[in-house]
Amino acid sequence: MLVGRRMTRDPKTVGPGDSLARAAEIMRTFRIHHLPVVEEGKLVGILTDTDLRNAALAAGRTSLPGELPVTDRKVGEVMKTEVWSLTPEDSVEDALLIIRRKKFGSLPVLSGDRLVGIITKIDLINTFIDVLDIDGVGVRLEVILPRSLERFEELVGAVRDLGVELRSGLISPERNESGRMVVLLRFDTVNGPMVRGALRAKKFEVLDPGADSL
Repeated sequence: MLVGRRMTRDPKTVGPGDSLARAAEIMRTFRIHHLPVVEEGKLVGILTDTDLRNAALAAGRTSLPGELPVTDRKVGEVMKTEVWSLTPEDSVEDALLIIRRKKFGSLPVLSGDRLVGIITKIDLINTFIDVLDIDGVGVRLEVILPRSLERFEELVGAVRDLGVELRSGLISPERNESGRMVVLLRFDTVNGPMVRGALRAKKFEVLDPGADSL
């Protein structure tokens, strides 16, 4: 899945010469936490609500002659100038890894030098909610399989024989690195016992969830 399909397009921006008061007002009005900083059409930095809080704390701790109140200071004084960015053609997985490893809250998205979007933690959460199709009622099952294409094909056949609509599926390695994989399946039914029973009857290892449906 590509960043360009999941990013927030045409994000709100500020310039380095704008006041922190204006930046704070934009964040409050639109309930956002990150503002790309653009000058002459090019990305030159990023400002976060944490930057604003730190600037306010610094202003409160100092009383040097000529020190400006935080509301009069400029974005360019406190913004981060070393900015990681993505392109619309980068993968959502790349965005997720960078945000986790660097502890970022968002990443600007550039097409050439032009800012075309921003992808945030919320965008990524919404992406996986959509991928897993969990925004609704249904039965969620986890099936443990060996890393075997043959056994996976057998599972596909068993799911087809259920006569129940499969809403989504996801495959991931088992956490304990046992050489097995976990297949997460979500069905459009509330009859969890029937689905689990049918798969277990065909010798599949189905984990017991805390409840039959989400």
